[in-house]
Amino acid sequence: MVLRSGRESWQRDPMPGMLVIIAGVLLAGFVALGLALVFAPAFVRLDMSVSEAIRTVSWPWLDPVARFATWVGDFWPMAILTTATGLGLWVRGRRTSAATLVLTVALGSLLGAGLKLLFGRVRPALEVARIALPESYSFPSGHALSSVLFFGSVAFLIMLHVKSLKRAMVGAGACTMAAFAIAIARVYLGVHYFGDVVGSWLLGFGLLAVMVLVSARWGASGATGST
Repeated sequence: MVLRSGRESWQRDPMPGMLVIIAGVLLAGFVALGLALVFAPAFVRLDMSVSEAIRTVSWPWLDPVARFATWVGDFWPMAILTTATGLGLWVRGRRTSAATLVLTVALGSLLGAGLKLLFGRVRPALEVARIALPESYSFPSGHALSSVLFFGSVAFLIMLHVKSLKRAMVGAGACTMAAFAIAIARVYLGVHYFGDVVGSWLLGFGLLAVMVLVSARWGASGATGST
């Protein structure tokens, strides 16, 4: 996953171009979804129907699992996980990977907070919430975004540094499941609409595509990862 010098054409190394296209498509999809959720009543009704269907799922074990998942996605648990993982990478000499992880989660989460104010989507009604309803706006979901940025970055670094393909796939799969669980838990608990988490997925994966490009350019896949 080493990207070549920027002086070489995309024809010789198509990965930078692919990542730019992927990021562009995902971020454009995020903007389109956000506008639809604000200005397209039919789309809003569809989003509300899907969200209600998720909230009506009833399994005995689901409520405590959802509450734990949403707790993991809270600010302080995510901040601690990000800091601890970054420090672990730094101590092991993978300084570019450490910096990339921390900056991706921090800057991406700040961007998400700003976009909440821009779109100004109101959260679901108080009576459908199973936990305390946050005072911030709904789109995009901060929990879903930060979890995608953190677990997505960790999955990328696992695939980059773990030599065993089987172990790397297991680790990346676990990261994917964790991010998905946190996002869907927010809808199930009634504090977000499904469109909010889909928007976070589009935004988060778009930012991760940029992160992969920047990280590889900085030499995160080097033997020691130090720069």
